[in-house]
Amino acid sequence: LYTRHHEHPAVLMKRQLWARLLTTALGTQFEDSDDLFVEHTYLVNTAEIIAHALVGFDLTAIAPASLLSGGKFEESGISGVIESDFFDWVAHVPGGEPFVRSMARRVGRFRWQEVGGDVLKILYESVITPPTRKRLGEYYTPDWLAERLVETAVDMPLEQRVLDPSCGSGTFLFHAVRRHLSAAESAGRSLGEALSGLTRHVLGMDLHPVAVTLARVTYLLAIGRERLTHPDRGPIQVPVYLGDAVQWRREAEDLFSGGNL
Repeated sequence: LYTRHHEHPAVLMKRQLWARLLTTALGTQFEDSDDLFVEHTYLVNTAEIIAHALVGFDLTAIAPASLLSGGKFEESGISGVIESDFFDWVAHVPGGEPFVRSMARRVGRFRWQEVGGDVLKILYESVITPPTRKRLGEYYTPDWLAERLVETAVDMPLEQRVLDPSCGSGTFLFHAVRRHLSAAESAGRSLGEALSGLTRHVLGMDLHPVAVTLARVTYLLAIGRERLTHPDRGPIQVPVYLGDAVQWRREAEDLFSGGNL
């Protein structure tokens, strides 16, 4: 698809914006290439469709453009997960819609509600080659280690606020979310109270747009389908942000206190 349509105006523009952002974010570590742009497109498109499958949407009834823009999520009261981005060009070029529908059929075969860890990092590592990950400084923490660290560091999950300032695909977020929700249920809090407290207490940030999308979907996977589809859920804003935590230039403010939540 990219080879056939790489000169399409929308594809050109999104390709250029993608390269500009990653050059700014990653500097000389980033090597601008068509192959990497295609790989990122595939990863983000897959993650966005997984999000729809997790919530139980009928993938066959959603237009491909909507699968990649998140309209269904806004309708259902879940925001901050999917939005129009560099990678939704696939649904807007000839031949793109059948490709997205084919991807949706494959994704729909899996039981995403049974996920027990950060599966999106496995997807990422299966697509992005080890030399590319090494050059970009991308090293993913095993789930068992992330879970153990969260258990040790977050000993009062209902009171402590957790920010992963370089969250990657969301491994630490996954286990922090599960820990908070488990504590909320043990304390007898309603689902609405538990989820409202969760999104105020467990947050993530990364400067890589692909990582942010993966982490947002991982956050949903940690919440789980049963909670996401429960009638008492209430609206949710997934608090995973695109930004550089090292260069948060705000005097006398930080992510928690600066009125950003």
